Amino acid sequence: MNNLTENKNYLSPTGFRVTIDSTQFANIEYFCTHASIPSVTLGEISTPYKSKLSYTAGERLQYATFDIKFIVTENMENYLELYNWMKNNAEENLYKTSDITLHILSSSNNPNKKVRFLNAFPVNMGSIDFHTQNTDVEYLSLEASFRYTYFEFVT
Repeated sequence: MNNLTENKNYLSPTGFRVTIDSTQFANIEYFCTHASIPSVTLGEISTPYKSKLSYTAGERLQYATFDIKFIVTENMENYLELYNWMKNNAEENLYKTSDITLHILSSSNNPNKKVRFLNAFPVNMGSIDFHTQNTDVEYLSLEASFRYTYFEFVT
């Protein structure tokens, strides 16, 4: 058991921060309440031999989308940041990408790991639902998905 970790603290689900490009997307960054490291799949190649089927590792990793959730501000600045990014990519064929970094914090809220998503761009914005029958105020949030080339852990 030489390789057992010395740090026996657990990873906190609330210890994170997302940065995109604060000159253009500061409101998305600041109000982000949820982010997840996407799933990664390595395909397999089936190799039949007589009556048996065996598998070997494939050649490509497949990355799921990077999903975040953020609280929408009253003037909808962060909604519009994301909407305009998507709209400009679609209409003006700008294909603007940006690296997104997920900062994972330690139990002392110090930066511990960074996950960088390279050449990311938004591919999905969730809906915003207004209700008049809610008894408690639950502020509106928006889910967004980003596609990217790949992600890497940065020291």
